[in-house]
Amino acid sequence: MKNLSASSRKRVCHIILFLFSASTLFAQQPAKRTILRAGKLLDVKTGKVFANQAVVIEGDKISSITPTSGVKVSTADTVIDLPNATVLPGLIDAHTHLTFSPHFGYETLAISVPREALIGAHNARVTLEAGFTTVRNVGARDYTDVALRDAINAGDVSGPRMLVSGPPLSITGGHCDNDLLPYEYHATSAGVADGVEQVQHKVREVIKYGADLIKVCATGGVLSKGDDPNASQY
Repeated sequence: MKNLSASSRKRVCHIILFLFSASTLFAQQPAKRTILRAGKLLDVKTGKVFANQAVVIEGDKISSITPTSGVKVSTADTVIDLPNATVLPGLIDAHTHLTFSPHFGYETLAISVPREALIGAHNARVTLEAGFTTVRNVGARDYTDVALRDAINAGDVSGPRMLVSGPPLSITGGHCDNDLLPYEYHATSAGVADGVEQVQHKVREVIKYGADLIKVCATGGVLSKGDDPNASQY
């Protein structure tokens, strides 16, 4: 501001003061309230069901849960009335495969990795709308579940919080190895690891590429060809 005239410096100071005052004013404004009035509410800690409860949400956080009669509603509040509904905390599913199609067997060979990721985006939205706010995804091809989790966290697609494993670990020819194609294709799933050193390497690899947890196919399974769920593989 050294080279500005006195009047110009004064105008700049006024602009800075205005911007500072405006930012202070906006910062002091309370978060917008949403009041959800439910006919019933389940307290999962006690197992009790309470009638006529109001869930008060300020911004994106629940600030209180109280009887509906005790909440004063202003014209600035958003009110959602659910007199015939029961409200409960978000559900958790500890074993999902959101990026998989519900079809199994040889049909899966026609599904590309990009298509699998898009299937995951659809399934994530359906899962969230069904009331599941957190899932543990235990097995996906080529880190499609990592991409889906990151897209949800970035707000690009709708879905639950995800804890993901990436490719599941399996022995060669085991439950989570590709056993649908003949020898000449040399098809091997990304999570195949035989022996202690290979398993150590594979665990480090899936962590490197974004996994939150490790899925291990320790026995045979019901969706793979020729193995026994009762037979130990690791």
